[in-house]
Amino acid sequence: MEPGSSPLHHGGVEAPSPAHDGPRIRGVTPRALLIGLALIPFNVYWVIAAELRWYLILTLNPLFVTPIFYLFALALLNATLRRRWPRLVLSGGEMVTIYALLVISCTVATHDFLINLMSTMGWPRWFATPANNWENTIYQHLPKWLFVWDRDLIAGAFKGNASLYRTDILIMWARPLALWTIFILAIGWSMLCLNVILRKAWVDQTRLSFPIVRLPLALTEEPGKGITLNSRALWIGFAFAAGLDILNGLQEWYPSLPHFQVRRMPLTFPGPPLDRTAPLFLTMYPFAIGLAFLVPLDVSFSCWFFYLFIKAQAVIGYMLGYGNVPDFPYQSEQGIGAWYAFGIALLYTLRGHLAAVGRAALRKPDPSEADEPMSYRVAVWGLLVGSIVFCVFWYAAGMNLLWVLVVLFTYLLLSMSITRARAEAGGQHTVWDLEPMRLCRLFDSRMIGPATLATAAVSHWYWRLNRSHIMPSQLEMFKLAQEHGMRLRSLVWPLMAALALSTVCGMWACLHIFYRDGATAKCVGFATWTGVETFDWLNTAVTSGFRSEPGRWGAIGFASIFTVMLAWLRTRFAGFPFHPLGYCIGPGLIWLWFPFFVAWLCKFVILRYGGLRMYRRALPFFLGLTLGDYTAGAVWSLIGVYGNVPAYLIFH
Repeated sequence: MEPGSSPLHHGGVEAPSPAHDGPRIRGVTPRALLIGLALIPFNVYWVIAAELRWYLILTLNPLFVTPIFYLFALALLNATLRRRWPRLVLSGGEMVTIYALLVISCTVATHDFLINLMSTMGWPRWFATPANNWENTIYQHLPKWLFVWDRDLIAGAFKGNASLYRTDILIMWARPLALWTIFILAIGWSMLCLNVILRKAWVDQTRLSFPIVRLPLALTEEPGKGITLNSRALWIGFAFAAGLDILNGLQEWYPSLPHFQVRRMPLTFPGPPLDRTAPLFLTMYPFAIGLAFLVPLDVSFSCWFFYLFIKAQAVIGYMLGYGNVPDFPYQSEQGIGAWYAFGIALLYTLRGHLAAVGRAALRKPDPSEADEPMSYRVAVWGLLVGSIVFCVFWYAAGMNLLWVLVVLFTYLLLSMSITRARAEAGGQHTVWDLEPMRLCRLFDSRMIGPATLATAAVSHWYWRLNRSHIMPSQLEMFKLAQEHGMRLRSLVWPLMAALALSTVCGMWACLHIFYRDGATAKCVGFATWTGVETFDWLNTAVTSGFRSEPGRWGAIGFASIFTVMLAWLRTRFAGFPFHPLGYCIGPGLIWLWFPFFVAWLCKFVILRYGGLRMYRRALPFFLGLTLGDYTAGAVWSLIGVYGNVPAYLIFH
């Protein structure tokens, strides 16, 4: 086994080959940096307005919609400039820079991150009532400095038709938002440092496939290299997906038009035991089929198989008499065991590489580190500083020191695991099993204490689902930049600048829309789910409490052993079809398990009967499916945002 490789690695032919074999001499140009930073405020407002005001989802999948739309527009612009004004053509590296900054903006200004935070900051004050008695049960345990408390000043945010731009309102929001900004920048910096530590092992040595970069790479490559806009198959796929979205979107306005259902179609059964599979949906999203086609066969097979595997457990459990056991078959606890085992297995396989990085951090930078985004010394010490800020933040908020350390370790382990999952599987992941609220549920609440329970609940907003996690996006940008022969070190500060600018712009955009339209008045995408999950859980935890249950721990133990066993079997038997990543990711593919199945079946048939040559001919079509679906989805969202009307939603 080569250095840095892992029994969890799938192998295969699908990793894109480096596009540049010479020395990396191209860095971030001032032109690209200015264009990228200038587009961030527009992109942030677009995403926040679409998702918060209209619930037009653009960022719930690892490949974000708006950056692809911008990149596609730039590629078309380049095609025009190349014929008339070739000196103005953006190079591939410049397009990567712009794309990277927009991607980072979407990891912050998103349904799963900043909208969650902004939706909970006024929640405990606004929704406290004599009936729930929060003033006597949870107020005393909350870190007051992370919320807003003046009911009169936050009324406009919930009711709308009010002005944000009053001195007293701005001052009220400024302090907690500044503190949350420090926290966001700290975790963004920590993820960047952790990526530097792991990059060589996963990109240069193990050479993971990174399915997510395939479409951006096709849009940024020079004409004549790889898959470009000149591909007829790409445009066929584009036309099919975009045409479907246009027709379905128009049908929502003109019901007499035909409609082709691609969004969720519920499968229901009249009675037990099959009714235990609920909720169960079929979907046929073109973008999801296109992205899943890029995933290695064993991973895509395992993803849809283990989704049905967890459903089968519920059915069989009912037949065996476990139908009345709460939460059986303990899907969340199985997720905890699977992700912990997967992450620890990754650490074990990386032990040699991590030891070498540790030694390098204690000496002067080596010339071999010149290709890294930063020296290992800076990365290791930078990760330490970011971790200290993380710990101080949550300790000051009231979390017990032991729990702070457990949460920090878990966050770093899960971040690394999700990044690895994206590098191999690429597709959708919904991961919230390891968040502090669910870990606390495993123990006696009296032992944990109300202050730690409160901080576990307060942290829910950034743990929730992890679909727009910043770490995998950063590593994917480094991979894309490397494919274009860019100097990786030149990307570090632009990425951090994009994170900072996006955080500020995103907070402003949320508040602007809150006070204009009203969080509970017109904002269809106001994260009521996050507020309910956070504060109802906390109220139950500090009033009723909970106890440790053997069944939950048994599920964790089973899942841990099962994950390790899958990894071991893959090292012992060539062609073993089950990948541990599928067991980690699969149960969360509520909306996407069937597109994974369709893509797996198409790819299996193509490779089986047409070989690698046919696969390469078919690949542009599936990239076109994603590009067409995303382009039409972006246009519909723009119509919704700027036309102030409901519009077609391509996902959910």
